[in-house]
Amino acid sequence: MKTIILFLLVFTLQVTAQEISPKRLYLGNDTHVDLMYNGTEEEWDRKILDMADFYLKLGEDTKNEPDVARRSKWNYDCAYWLYTLEKKTSPEYFNRIINQIKNQQASVPYNFTLPIYGAFSSESILRSFYFGGYLERKYGIDVDIAVCQENATVPLGLASLWAGSGAKYSWKGVCYCATKTKNHGVRDHEMYRYKGLDGQSVLMKWYSILGNNSELGGYSELLEPTVAVWQMDTLCGTKRYPYRIAGAFGKGWDNMVNYSYDMVWHLNHRTRPGTKLFISNELDFFQDFEKTYGSQIPPETKAYGNEWDLLPATLSNVSSGIRREMEKLRNAEALATIFQKDIDFTGLKIQKSDFMYGLSTISAHGWTIDGPVSKKTFTDWARKQHNNIAKYVDTLTQVGLQTWAGKIPAVENGKRVSFFNALNWKRDATIEVKNMGKGNYEIVNESNNQAVDYSFSKEGKLLLFLKDVEALSFSNVKITETAKTLKVKSSNFKIDKYALETPFYKVKLNPDGSFVSLIDKASKKEWVKGGFNSLGQTDRNGQIQILENNNLRLVLSVSGNTPIKYASTITFYAKSNNIDFKNEILQNFNEPIYWNYSINLSNTSVSHEEIGAVIKAAPVSQGGHYADKRSRVDHLTANHFISIQNQTHTAVISNLDALFFKLGNSTPDTLDYQNSTIRFLVGGQIDKEFKLGVVNQGGDSLFVNHFSFKPFYTKIDMATAMKTAFEHQNPLLYQEAKGPKTTAMPQLSNFLSTSDSDQILYTLKPAEDGGSLCRFWNLSENAKEYSIKTSLGSNTTLATHVETPIQNLAKDATLKANTQQIVSLLLHNK
Repeated sequence: MKTIILFLLVFTLQVTAQEISPKRLYLGNDTHVDLMYNGTEEEWDRKILDMADFYLKLGEDTKNEPDVARRSKWNYDCAYWLYTLEKKTSPEYFNRIINQIKNQQASVPYNFTLPIYGAFSSESILRSFYFGGYLERKYGIDVDIAVCQENATVPLGLASLWAGSGAKYSWKGVCYCATKTKNHGVRDHEMYRYKGLDGQSVLMKWYSILGNNSELGGYSELLEPTVAVWQMDTLCGTKRYPYRIAGAFGKGWDNMVNYSYDMVWHLNHRTRPGTKLFISNELDFFQDFEKTYGSQIPPETKAYGNEWDLLPATLSNVSSGIRREMEKLRNAEALATIFQKDIDFTGLKIQKSDFMYGLSTISAHGWTIDGPVSKKTFTDWARKQHNNIAKYVDTLTQVGLQTWAGKIPAVENGKRVSFFNALNWKRDATIEVKNMGKGNYEIVNESNNQAVDYSFSKEGKLLLFLKDVEALSFSNVKITETAKTLKVKSSNFKIDKYALETPFYKVKLNPDGSFVSLIDKASKKEWVKGGFNSLGQTDRNGQIQILENNNLRLVLSVSGNTPIKYASTITFYAKSNNIDFKNEILQNFNEPIYWNYSINLSNTSVSHEEIGAVIKAAPVSQGGHYADKRSRVDHLTANHFISIQNQTHTAVISNLDALFFKLGNSTPDTLDYQNSTIRFLVGGQIDKEFKLGVVNQGGDSLFVNHFSFKPFYTKIDMATAMKTAFEHQNPLLYQEAKGPKTTAMPQLSNFLSTSDSDQILYTLKPAEDGGSLCRFWNLSENAKEYSIKTSLGSNTTLATHVETPIQNLAKDATLKANTQQIVSLLLHNK
């Protein structure tokens, strides 16, 4: 009894002390770098240099203030600040900046700009954090925060990418403008653990917006400090905010300058009774809040969809083109990793710098383009970033191909062609080899001495079917002409106008290439229910031509003009039940256009790769991952694949370059989650009434999308779905051997492998500081333990996603990955 009484007394005293202690209110001063919205790069660089001078001096003038809470603190709201300052100031000056960060009088986040992320791939988003990792390693600072401001939505998987990169904290303020999210009102949580599906999280401050953008919950909460203090004081201790610690961040609003002495010199007249004010570097608020309320902070695992994220679809040739380049980069970097000892990367330094800058800035929310920067200026700038990204990827690819060709010895008679599988699982592939004319050939796979099945395309290009190409390895094929008269294999395909038969399917088409019927021959299953590869309106005047019909594939060419000028190339295979589509829009447009794929399955659930997560496209209340309120769900992020499945069947649609898809008849606030029609967005102004983004696609008149359909006769896991998409989007690379015929054959396999097949090799690249970097994504439904074997280095280090080392691992260490966790590893020699 005495123990209980003592406990109650201590508890009562603790509660009473907490209640009578001053409320701790943190004021985080920054500006809002709206790059390419209210200023160009040159204009913002000038403002950044001037403001940095101001706050650097103010910080140094107050660094010895006895009360730490009254020392000037400045928050660089994006890493672009330090990128500019390092580039345009002296080392001595920049070290003063770094010292203020180390002295906790300044902070810098991982986000390079103030971004919109939904239109971009996970890997491109991670690369945009890389400057933060560079700062950590070079200058010995901790980057602990990342933000995604003003846009009213945030992806679910971003929590995992942030936490995996090293971020611990984030705050979000939104713009109560140009929105369909109904974001004005009380949120479920004001402070919460923003938690990804892999269990990793960051502490998030996202206050309800009940006033305007310059009040709590807006992206400039501190524009009027006196108002912010009053609102925080009023908020603390309420039912929706039962805490006595609050923060108001963001003072710059849409102004390009923010010079504020009064944050330092006028705290007294703003301090209300029962409060203590802190000039904040934002980190101090989170650290105090976490220390005080750590056990009381609720988790939240929700996706909020896309809002301003949709704006890159108004310039699809740029945004879709970047998606294609990032997929090409996978093969290019894998080659560069394997041959990095033979490649002089110094000649690529400038191109790589431009590439990283392009990836880091292209997601800036200046895509609204409704400010002082004109739509033409922004469009020209975006195209420049795309060109710089493509230039580096193409150059790196060519360097890798040339290095590879010189490593493989040529043969005395005929040709040796080497094929590279950059994926970490065995696969089959039908591959077209250029520069090989028609003829009688004997073609042998040198790895097993088996004859290779081949044919010719209409253009005379050699077509090969390679079976069981080993994981992350090279396979050599020897091609020799022969005088023998080889038996010509007959076609595996039958076609009669709009009806055709393949080894796997019976198909009926409309004249525009849309499918009327797709019946699996083995199971008699009908896979489509209308509107499959359709623009939403059947063109009865469309034209279908046979481009190729041989023993390995059937290729159809489709063209027409209704509802818009279009062309499609549809490919069926003899050795695979994949159906590939290359679809083109051949004229300019502004209104949204979609390629529709309606799947004949009932009681389905739809999953898709979002940003750093594979999520279920349904509201949380219905077992999915999308927030039931304050979300925007008419267009979801499309990334590598969409999976439509029920208990007995699955359809996977691989998507190379569409940014978003609409599920059935979804609206901004209603997700049509029981629908099995996938509508891939080609592009267009989704919210035309807001007059945001580029108009008429900047004058472009060619828009290309690549899809592939593959059915399964069971419910599959997401690792299988991702592998299906990767095989479509990462065809085997090949190169004719050009090395000296006397050269010894180099190592062709065993570069890197895992003991668990569910670990997807998401990235393999030369590491920034030497050695190699690999990322494995555990797409199993369960946590996994696995080991790796590699010839790419004798030592392995667990690292953040921005390549900052965390822990050296033993040679045969067992790695642990939660479900959906991405693990980054450095492979190197001491």
